[in-house]
Amino acid sequence: MKISELDKNLAVQSELTEKNENLVFLDATDAPIQLTGAAEPYVRVPRKMIETMRPGLAWLSQYTSGIRVRFRTDSPYIVINATLPSVDLMCHMPLTGSSGFDVYVGDTYENFAAPATITTTHFEKMITFVTAGDEDGFRDITINFPLYNRVTSLSIGFDKTKSIQSPKKQKYGKVAFYGSSITQGGCAARPGNNYSQILARWLDFEPVNLGYSGNAFGDQVSADYIASLDLDAFVMDYDFNARSLEELEATHEPFFKTIRAKQPTTPIIFVSNPVSTLMNREEEGTKRKEIILRTYNNAKASGDENVWFVDGFTLLDGLDPQCCTVDNLHPTDLGFLRMAEHILPALREALEKNQ
Repeated sequence: MKISELDKNLAVQSELTEKNENLVFLDATDAPIQLTGAAEPYVRVPRKMIETMRPGLAWLSQYTSGIRVRFRTDSPYIVINATLPSVDLMCHMPLTGSSGFDVYVGDTYENFAAPATITTTHFEKMITFVTAGDEDGFRDITINFPLYNRVTSLSIGFDKTKSIQSPKKQKYGKVAFYGSSITQGGCAARPGNNYSQILARWLDFEPVNLGYSGNAFGDQVSADYIASLDLDAFVMDYDFNARSLEELEATHEPFFKTIRAKQPTTPIIFVSNPVSTLMNREEEGTKRKEIILRTYNNAKASGDENVWFVDGFTLLDGLDPQCCTVDNLHPTDLGFLRMAEHILPALREALEKNQ
């Protein structure tokens, strides 16, 4: 299909069209572009569900962490034309991560588009590809959405003399991640550096990010929603947001059992807090880990062979772990890379076993 045959969204406000008469736009929700990680454009859970959630969850569900678009094209460039409802500046996270998009050709990072200031709610950027295409000239494109912002609209520009195709099928289906601000992606420098996105590239699956910054309390509404999804695996990573040991103990195993009741064989990976030592909360972190291990051991004792445990105390292992966070809590890109490296063996084994 030629882009020149698709003229439904030519009315995009673009300064670049005045300089490039071959430029034509498609809305990111239009076929053959594939939107993933979203229940609806552009929210992570269904809008009807958002209406029933407590305010913190409802607001954060509209943040686009983990949402992506994928497609193939032989256009030598694309243009990202995006509108955000607002832009907030955080002292410990750049706008490229909180409010920006980043672009991959296959597994190779290509470039980014992000607001220049907190007053820049509409922005566009032409990205001319450096990475070579396939023998037929096509490239596999992934665009990752902002980690800490909402998106009002996204249009993608192409050379109208070229073509756009549906993306290649991924090796695995959906893998959901439930957890805290760390899971959501704070404070990655750009969206593709969140640990869930790194794992998605390495293992070739569709990530579903249900990280809720400061608000992953093991809510029943989240457990019910995750249980309703068609998943190839689930990573349960909300230790850090449980407000007390008592809350973690009261919610952790019931959260797991809610999902297991609907998905008796889905691989589930339990992950404990990665920053207890850096925060001088090692004693509390050990007690939290024991609660999570109890859920894991009880499952194994009941005959469940589709559970894994990843010790959070190992997630930042390597030289100078202080370089792995910005504030002894939220990971830097190095911290997310190390998290992905240490979760990788368990998740790979889980996916291969379930295939």
